[in-house]
Formats: sequence, structure tokens, C-alpha cells
Amino acid sequence: MAKISSVAGVAADATLLSTFAPLKNPTFRSIWLAMQVSSLGSLMEAVATSWLMATVSPSDLMVALVQASSTLPTFILSVFAGAIADNFSRGRVMFSGRCLMILASAMLTALVALAFVDPWLILGCSFLLGCGAALNGPAWEASIGDIVDRRDLPAAITLTSVGFHTVRTVGPALGGIVIASLGAMTAFSLTTLCYLLPLCALRRCNWKARSSTLPRESMIAAINAGVRFTATSSELKVAIARGTLFGLASISILALLPLIVRDQFAGGAIAYGILMGGFGTGAVLGGISNSVFRRKLPQERLIALACAACATCSISLALIPELALAAVALALGGAGWVIAWSSLTVSVQLASPRWIAGRTISIYFALTHGGIAAGSWVWGVIAQNFSPALSLEASAGALLLIATGCLLRVRRPRESELGSLNGLNAVAKSWHQREEPNEQ
Repeated sequence: MAKISSVAGVAADATLLSTFAPLKNPTFRSIWLAMQVSSLGSLMEAVATSWLMATVSPSDLMVALVQASSTLPTFILSVFAGAIADNFSRGRVMFSGRCLMILASAMLTALVALAFVDPWLILGCSFLLGCGAALNGPAWEASIGDIVDRRDLPAAITLTSVGFHTVRTVGPALGGIVIASLGAMTAFSLTTLCYLLPLCALRRCNWKARSSTLPRESMIAAINAGVRFTATSSELKVAIARGTLFGLASISILALLPLIVRDQFAGGAIAYGILMGGFGTGAVLGGISNSVFRRKLPQERLIALACAACATCSISLALIPELALAAVALALGGAGWVIAWSSLTVSVQLASPRWIAGRTISIYFALTHGGIAAGSWVWGVIAQNFSPALSLEASAGALLLIATGCLLRVRRPRESELGSLNGLNAVAKSWHQREEPNEQ
């Protein structure tokens, strides 16, 4: 019995070590830590923006559209951003995106300071902030595969998600406290300062992108190659389709939470921050356990359980009248949220060779964020015309349909199916050879 316990302890230690192995890489560690500070500011700003909208606009739809305005730019611009990330320095692309985020945050701070707060201006600044994130996202996700070894890639992706949701355990609550005690302008000012740290990390760190023998492509050719490659990969198509549906259905939790706090719990910014902290706590626990789940459960079953967890969270928010129980439900939803997105992102990363990773990831981002934006609008319309509770119940039903669906199965790719880089480069060269006569 003692021997069995010892073996179990060693296995648990090995799991923990493998999860945090990417942090041994100094470049990844430096950028990752800077991203956590930036995420802290981003979460404070999300709470401040959503709560500001809930206080200045009586429309339930406008409150739900805060989520849509920040994710819609990724749907529109992500494919272009992916092509840029594959053809230029990914570090510089990330730097440019971060500068745009700082500009948007500074504009929102100035508007609040001047007491010139309008619902459409709030959505406009949120949209501009989303444009910066859309430019930064594919470049950062593609850079992870350049910075860390392939064997550490799933752990690095999970750490990226876990880091964000770790900050989420304190960021929203901190944002609520700052708004309640110091005002929205202070929250937006702190956010702008937090966005500066990744710029310093990117200026200090350099990494070598994995070399490719392919020539630089024009923007149209690069996008065309990315779309064609994605269209030929069954694993990419299924992961993207499942992610789009999951984003559409699950975003109701975050999009409608300000309305639930304001109307159902009669709470304020601090209550909203506490509930968001509950969501983040569950996400952290789910992220830490994700590597164990990935080894013990098939990919399809893992995603189905994650969808079921988010469905349980949605239906609980619609029915539970107590704040403490709602926080527990949100913890379950947070765990399902991070496990589902981590699993889908790992599937996309492993199915994407490095020379085209920026484009395949950007297509994944574009369609999944398009689903999130559409879901924010759909659930907001239902909440506006009927009630937030009915909207949450409908989204729970959609999540259960996704969890029990048999048509879109996501499976873990086998190493033999990932293909060698030389073989993939040969395919890409053949594409270039076909396109060169047309370009001439």
C-alpha cells in the first residue's frame, strides 16, 4: 500500500512538473509574466466597461454587446493578422498590437475623466481595444511554438490559459473594489499602466522563429494558402466548428452576468467582481487539472464534459437566488470554459505546421470569436425581449446539444498524422509553383 501511495505521489509530482516545465524557458517566462500583469489590467477594464455600460444604459442588449464589441474585431481582422504574423517578425506584430491596446485604453480613460460617457463611445473604445488584441493574438499563439519545445507545447498553451484565469480570480474583484472606492477613471488608468509591461518584455526578449525555405508571400496569397490548408485538414475543421459553436453558446455566462448581478441579486460592482472571481477560481482549478484529464479521457469526452459544466453553470445562474451559490456555479463554469478552450487550442496547434501556424490559428480565432460575438448579440436580444434567465436557460440547452452531438468529434492527433516539416514544405512549394504563373 505504501508503495502504491509512493508511485501515485511521484506521478502527481511529474504531472505538476510537466505543467510548469515551459516556465524554465526564460523568454517564455518573461513574456508570460508580463502578460499576466496585462491580463490583470484587462480584467479590471472589462469589469469597469461592463459595469459602466450597465449604469449608463437601460438596454440589456447594449450591456451584452460589450462582449461582442471586444470580440468582433478578432472575427474581422484575425485572418489578416495571422498572415502578417507568418510573413513578418511575430515579436514586432505583437508590439504593434499592444500599442493599439494602450491607445484604446488611454482614450477610454480620457473620456471618463472628461465625463463624456456615451454607450456608443464605450462600444467604440472596446472595439478598438479588440483590434489591438486581434493583431496580438495570432502572433503570440504562433510564437509559443517557436519559443518552447514541441513536447512542452500543450503545457505552454495550458499555462497561458491558466495564467489568465489565475489573474481572473483576483482581477475582477479588484476591479470592483477600485470602481466602488476610487471610481472608473482610476480603474481605466491602472489598466493603461498594466498594458505597458508587455511592451518592455517584448523589447527585452528575442527569439528565433523556426526557419522556413518558403519565400515571403503576398497578403492575398498568404491568406489563400492558410484557408486552403485549413480546408484540407479534417482535424482543423472539426476543432474550429466545435469552438465556434461552443463560443456562441457559452458566452451567455459572461455577457449576461452584469444583468444578473444588477437585476437578480441587486448587487453592485463589488458583487460583480466577486462572481467573476469565482469564475476565475474554477478556471484555474480546471487548467491545473487539464493535463491529468487529457491523459485519462478521450478528447471528445473531455470537451463534452466541459460543455456540460458550462450548461450547468448557465442554468444555475438562471435559477439560483443566492450570491454564494452563484459563485460556486460560476467556478464550475470557469473550469469547463478553460478546459474546452485549452483542448480545442491544443488540437489546432498540434495540427498546424510552424510555417502556417499563424494563419491556421488566426482562422480558428476569427471563427470562434465570431461565434462569441454572435452569441453575445443573440443572448442579449433574448434577454431584452424576454428575460436574462430565459436567455441563460436557452444557452444551457444549446451547450447540452453540443455536448451530446455525434457529428463533430474532436480527437487527439496521432504523431504519424502531424506530418514532417519537410513534407509540409514540399506541399507548400507546390502551391507556390501553381500560383507563380498567375502572379506573373
